[in-house]
Amino acid sequence: MRITGVRVVLHERVSAGLAVFGVRDGRLPMGVLRVFTDEGIEGNNFLSYPGPGPAVIAQQIADFVKPVLVGADPLDIGAHWRRMAGLGHFISPITMGAVDVALWDIAGKAAGMPVHRLLGTCRDRIPVYFSSGHHKTAREYADEAVYWREQGWRGYKLHPPRAPWLAAAPPPVTFDIEACAAVRSAAGDGMALMLDPSWSYDYPQALRVGQAIQDLGYLWYEDPLAAHDIHGYQRLKQHLHIPILATEVTPGGLEALPPWIIARATDFLRGDVVIKGGITGLMKIAHLAEAFGMNCEVHDAYNAMSNVASLHVIMAIGNCDWFEALAFNRSGDHSLEHLSYGLAEPFRVDDEGNLHAPTGPGLGAGIDWALINSSVSGEVS
Repeated sequence: MRITGVRVVLHERVSAGLAVFGVRDGRLPMGVLRVFTDEGIEGNNFLSYPGPGPAVIAQQIADFVKPVLVGADPLDIGAHWRRMAGLGHFISPITMGAVDVALWDIAGKAAGMPVHRLLGTCRDRIPVYFSSGHHKTAREYADEAVYWREQGWRGYKLHPPRAPWLAAAPPPVTFDIEACAAVRSAAGDGMALMLDPSWSYDYPQALRVGQAIQDLGYLWYEDPLAAHDIHGYQRLKQHLHIPILATEVTPGGLEALPPWIIARATDFLRGDVVIKGGITGLMKIAHLAEAFGMNCEVHDAYNAMSNVASLHVIMAIGNCDWFEALAFNRSGDHSLEHLSYGLAEPFRVDDEGNLHAPTGPGLGAGIDWALINSSVSGEVS
């Protein structure tokens, strides 16, 4: 089998309800990567923010990746991954991840089985936690957590209204503590709770909030300090007993993570298929974590098809306890539209709050071409 073509269809998603980085006037650009073969098997993935954006990623694929893929065997995934890693001066890690996922889609389709079977299935379901948007009151967080608990979901994570991409000034950290306490009181002791302040605290703030949420029985404390501040995380771990989850956006992928383990600066590794090198890169990170007796908690993958790819990885590793559903909902909006946008079939969470392993060949995720073609903004090939 040989790759015969690579193309990206650019799509302009329009929604008045979107509350996510990259949105301008309700518009969120995305792309559909199509990798064609001489046997009629097509590999797909979605392109989205974060990073330079779908149009730039599409052009990087056309300029630097397509020339080395066309004519090659798509099943040589390891060789393609290493070659793309060597193009780091020319392409974003997001470009590398997007292509890697599409190649795994081809491999699964060629084998007639789900990608997680090729990776080595070790489970058939995973509990889901809802990952919040940014709300204005503690009550809004509490109400949202209760709603998802009543749907059978067993976990909820707060994102306080503070992040590098938000224009408004953040509230005092007392707001974050108040919101965390309100959620615990409303959701009860049976719901797993997490806090992710998106790298926005200085050290005294991080210590103060960490002490508060560990007393509230929170499951983990995610990215409180700047992503590069390995010394600060090391200090923080010495003074807190709540597990700390870092390395979500640590530059460098796999090679950047051993120093965090050696310095004992995090209790988990973190990654996703978008910014950490695709399915191949995320599997490497999960195995590194496993070697040190650590979990690799998989981050939301920013778009629907990449989330499907993450689900396949989760089904093939034993050291991840949760699937993150980051739906970018505004307060009071309980839809999961963002989680499934562009897919022919939506994500389905069962009554016990679990996602089940995909059963179709490849990623097992069909594309809603009628939706994509309804708002095509260009094509790059």
